[in-house]
Amino acid sequence: MTPIAIVTGGARNLGRAIAFALARDGFGVVVTAGSDVTTARRTAEEIAELGVPALGLVADVADPAAVADMVARAAELGPVRALVNNAALRTRVPFEELTEAGWAAVRSVTLDGAFHCAHAVLPHLRRAGGGRIVSMIGANALRGDPSRVHVSAAKHGVIGLTKALAAAYAGEGITVNAVSPGRMNTPDAAEAELRRSRVAATVAFLASAAAGHVNGQLIPVGPPEV
Repeated sequence: MTPIAIVTGGARNLGRAIAFALARDGFGVVVTAGSDVTTARRTAEEIAELGVPALGLVADVADPAAVADMVARAAELGPVRALVNNAALRTRVPFEELTEAGWAAVRSVTLDGAFHCAHAVLPHLRRAGGGRIVSMIGANALRGDPSRVHVSAAKHGVIGLTKALAAAYAGEGITVNAVSPGRMNTPDAAEAELRRSRVAATVAFLASAAAGHVNGQLIPVGPPEV
């Protein structure tokens, strides 16, 4: 059966590029959006034209029940073998204006969402005898963005989650890595596409059987500024 990859936040932009890269490597792909089901379904329809199973749906990764349903629907397409944690909130706000609600909103999607997705996918990876988890970080979060303190904190939490899961499941053929893209936005459309494609190719490699020796790594790709 066709192995299935789940890409959260996979309907647009970098997530979409990652979804297509995985599909070209032979994965069936489930792409999720936080609310825009139309775009998610359109992206899935285009992926299906490559000859692999595809599904687009809305899934709130901050909600464990929604994540469980997402993974169950993915498993109906085939064996779930890869997860890409791409969903995130990246609001800008000065720290002194950051509210408890704003802090919690970013954490619940970016960090808690990555936890919920990994927790729901891991039983499938273990039953399959192995699999891949890749989480997206961001150069700005690593460096520290003065207007995105909450984002930087959540992304560093995802790095900790990556390192710990990598150590916990290394003996079961499950690798857990993170990719940190540099600046994706640029006025040059061709250059923007090239930058996304390079990141997507890195993620696709980490999701492949050939990357079984890579585990617990944080891999930067592209320009360092965000």
